[in-house]
Amino acid sequence: MSAPFTDKPRSRRLLYGGSAALTAAALAGGAWFFLDRGQAAVGCDTLVNDQRLASALGSHHSSEMDCKELGAAVKTATGGGTGPRTKAQADNMKQIVLAVSDNLDNNDRVVAADLRLPLAEALTRYTDDIEKALYGLDSQYDSMADRDDPAWQDETGFHFSVFVNELVDVLRAISEDPAAYAVLRNAQTNWGAAQFASLPTSIKGNTLLLAPTGNASALGTYDAIAVDVLRHKDASSRDRWTDLVYAALREPTPAASAPGSALSERITRSWRNSLAKAPAGQRIDHLRTQASLMFTTWIEAVGMDQAQAESAQEKNRRTGESAYGETIRRLGTS
Repeated sequence: MSAPFTDKPRSRRLLYGGSAALTAAALAGGAWFFLDRGQAAVGCDTLVNDQRLASALGSHHSSEMDCKELGAAVKTATGGGTGPRTKAQADNMKQIVLAVSDNLDNNDRVVAADLRLPLAEALTRYTDDIEKALYGLDSQYDSMADRDDPAWQDETGFHFSVFVNELVDVLRAISEDPAAYAVLRNAQTNWGAAQFASLPTSIKGNTLLLAPTGNASALGTYDAIAVDVLRHKDASSRDRWTDLVYAALREPTPAASAPGSALSERITRSWRNSLAKAPAGQRIDHLRTQASLMFTTWIEAVGMDQAQAESAQEKNRRTGESAYGETIRRLGTS
């Protein structure tokens, strides 16, 4: 693992949107967490007038809608309920991600505060797509990432893909809200645990080597995003953001993208329990142990010999470190 997180201010312009933005009071037992640094909110007006987003929202779109109404419409258009995703919903999710990504490019990478959590909640329906797009080893996701490429269907349902730089920028922007970050990370935790639980206990060879790496890649990306968020904050704001994230990560959450099982719940419970033991000054570093901890819990649960899994664990560690480093570089964190 590379050097632990330290606060090193950067010269890059702060990425804050909204006026005295408040998020996730209930997650922190009523704590108020202000994200604003005095910068005016930008993003919603531009997005409301984006033709791709208007088309994606369909009848739920109005040129007069505010950020909260826009967030609710995004969740509806992308499959806010339960049940399989439709092609239209997956197409809508892609166009919304692209519209937000382009708006970040045009407006100093800002997402308005009231839009962050709804976007995160919408994206949790596509955690499987996010993991595969971030990992980059699935040729289908690479070949269908162009802007004009539609959603496609396989045996698991409909999917969408965008290029990793577009996706990471959107994930980073909405993670300014600690509740949004926790929603995204919890969704990945549930999805990763479900994938482990679905593996046969007889798994070996290359299949075993690759089994944990998609989860490690996604978590490594979220690790880097957390570091990038915190580097823009003063000490008290860093502590508040981390407090809210940890409070949310310790709570069990329903899995939107994958069904739970006794084994997957054991894996997620082990991770949640470890969060309570992390010293206050090491909590962000502790997040970077998650992929290995989840894999180790699975190994122990299925009774796999540690020697057999050793090379897979090393592959898991390297994959997470690689994703972390690539995301740090992509976000410009020094």
